[in-house]
Amino acid sequence: MSEKRLVYVFDPLCGWCYGFSPVVRSLYEATRRRANWEVLAGGMVVGDRVGPIGRLSEFLKEALPRVEGTTGVRFGQAFTTEILERGTLVLSSLEPSRALQAVKTLANDRALAYAVGLQKALYEDGRDVTSLEVLGEVAEAVRVVGFEIEYMKTETYEQTLAEFRLVADMGITGFPTLLGFDGESGKVFSRGWSPFESVFESVNRWLES
Repeated sequence: MSEKRLVYVFDPLCGWCYGFSPVVRSLYEATRRRANWEVLAGGMVVGDRVGPIGRLSEFLKEALPRVEGTTGVRFGQAFTTEILERGTLVLSSLEPSRALQAVKTLANDRALAYAVGLQKALYEDGRDVTSLEVLGEVAEAVRVVGFEIEYMKTETYEQTLAEFRLVADMGITGFPTLLGFDGESGKVFSRGWSPFESVFESVNRWLES
């Protein structure tokens, strides 16, 4: 396996990351035998940003059609009617990011599938991804065993906060971001959404260099 690493920095609540999911999933399949992959959660909605989705409803009603028009994804009716219209779901990145950390510890090769599954659960199926039950169901869907025990560990919580700090120290303030590392040398392949063809061309050229 190459020493080159591809690092996908996202947030489970990021709508543009949901739009980027088909791209990053295809990119992973095209490159996973030539590069190590890592998924980092950025902590977009933590601290005083945590609150009911209703306070963002007007912004989201304008933003989500732009995501759909640019990326081609669709936000499910369950999300728009059960989550967005009701406006009561409390948004927090901590719980789904902690869940991702647990999955990475148990089965790191399924981390990207889990990240994509989290966003499908929220944005297609209208599920509450701060719920341990939902987080466990997504883990089961990607065949991760022992999830709840790992999730509940204090170490998992601490590792999640450390990952938020790492992303901040890297200077990443927007999601999704795709990076490549060859030793200590880093390269940005995408900030925000980009089509598969352009990202793959850049990544493939880098992998062959």
